[in-house]
Amino acid sequence: MNEQAISGEQGITRVNDILHLQAMKATYCETVDACTQDGGKAAARLAELFTEDVHADYGMSPLNGRKAVIEFLVGTIVATNESLWHSIHSPRIDVTGDTATGHWTLMVRMKRKQSTVFDTLYGRYLDEFRRTQRGWRISSVRFIQEG
Repeated sequence: MNEQAISGEQGITRVNDILHLQAMKATYCETVDACTQDGGKAAARLAELFTEDVHADYGMSPLNGRKAVIEFLVGTIVATNESLWHSIHSPRIDVTGDTATGHWTLMVRMKRKQSTVFDTLYGRYLDEFRRTQRGWRISSVRFIQEG
């Protein structure tokens, strides 16, 4: 096979990986939003997105491991929010073999419990992904709040 054909196939694979990672992050956001309706169902769906050894930092204390991240997300969201709506923008995804990074801008519209108003949270997600035997999974999440 000539070099141009290999490059073309590699390009298609890279584009497919990028589209898959964008869809995965969208699923993550939809699932986090769904915690307020059904925390158990959201937890099961999140477990399918993370590696076992995922690391996360949401601006509080760092979290290590899928169980700790899911318990934090579901527990915190259910305890403090009536509703959430994530909107992610400006994806920048870089794929290198079986690892990738993703950078996103973020806007979350939220209604906290015992509140009559909606708040808006702005920030950025800095993610790392790893291809596993079961496909791409999120191996690291970092949230940086803006403003």
